[in-house]
Amino acid sequence: MQAVYKVEGMTCQGCADNIQNGLNNQSFINKANVSLQESKLTIDSDSTLDINSLNSIVSTLGNYKIRPNTTNILSEIVNYFTSKKPIVIALSIVILSSLAMQISDETFNLNKWFMSYMGIFFIIFSFLKLLNVSGFSMTFKKYDLISKIIPPYATSYPFIELSLGIIFLTQTQSILIYANAFTLIFMVSQTIGIIRSLSKSEQIQCACMGSAVDVPLSSLTVVENITMIAMATYMIIQFL
Repeated sequence: MQAVYKVEGMTCQGCADNIQNGLNNQSFINKANVSLQESKLTIDSDSTLDINSLNSIVSTLGNYKIRPNTTNILSEIVNYFTSKKPIVIALSIVILSSLAMQISDETFNLNKWFMSYMGIFFIIFSFLKLLNVSGFSMTFKKYDLISKIIPPYATSYPFIELSLGIIFLTQTQSILIYANAFTLIFMVSQTIGIIRSLSKSEQIQCACMGSAVDVPLSSLTVVENITMIAMATYMIIQFL
């Protein structure tokens, strides 16, 4: 008999493995499989399982909760963004703070907002990477195309990102077009690598948050990078 459930509270592949191993150690379960990407638990057993019993088991493994596998769209959306909470919080701070910089102006300036957004984005995410440069570079090399060809690039990237953030925030006109060009190249390299990894169902930590925050690569990371690609492309067109 097979049953499918939703799992809440997982933030990395280690969480999924922890739950899977814990359930597979139970005598009444033939096989348990946990999918981090889908937040899904599949169990094969010879008898009907009580969800309260399953929650009693997983609660001893960590802050996890098993729920019935419903098709509630709102619940699916909430669960998805909850599992990506560190990235959602970081991006929310970037959006709100970059918009706040427009308050003192009489009219909304799209170019200025793009530069503020990109500057704050790079500053925040470079800080997370600089906490452990070597740990970041090891993960980054697993999917970034440029890093696979030029390994030292992965180690220098947090410093490059910090420099780009400063350039965008100070709006140094003489080199802004170059900053946008580099942003475009770097983000395209990362996005292609991420899409390849996701298509192969590889469980890789998202290096965008550095090694201090364990969040897996996901479609949200792709959206995050495509947003930066779109902004950089727009800014380059404006300069030309």
